[in-house]
Amino acid sequence: INYLRPDLKRGNFTEEEDDLIIKFHELFGNKWSLIAGRLPGRT
Repeated sequence: INYLRPDLKRGNFTEEEDDLIIKFHELFGNKWSLIAGRLPGRT
């Protein structure tokens, strides 16, 4: 399959990514676009 952004990660989040999401949610609340911008390779 061709993708517009082949550099993006697909599939489940890793344990490290889960930990980052929890940490960022504690810091930023429900500002998901702000959180997503801090996860490398994710949107």
